[in-house]
Amino acid sequence: MARVVYVPAAPPLSAWETWRLRRRLDALRRALHREGWATKRRYDDVPRLLQVYAEQAPHIGESVTVVRELHGWWYVTSSGVHLAPCTNVEEAAGELAAWLAPWVSAALGHGTDGVGGVGAAEPQ
Repeated sequence: MARVVYVPAAPPLSAWETWRLRRRLDALRRALHREGWATKRRYDDVPRLLQVYAEQAPHIGESVTVVRELHGWWYVTSSGVHLAPCTNVEEAAGELAAWLAPWVSAALGHGTDGVGGVGAAEPQ
């Protein structure tokens, strides 16, 4: 018989930590907007999330949160992928865009070649 192990929930964030988390997610949101991605803030949810998607395919996307790790704060996707430390916003945005682009391109029927911006290569 399997043994039940109780894992304590993470301690609640202080008002200061909540403000910092929102600030980090907003920095990522701005970087993703520069790359042509759409976002939706879900800061009232727990955990606080930033939904990222392409406007041409809003049904395909990813949610990102900020997690405090041993060596600082990291951007982490809902699937558990650590994108980059929060000190490197552009890298996190690039990693997320590279991960989503093939899915969006396939959904739009463009394949995965020549993906750029929001992952929608123009048909030739």
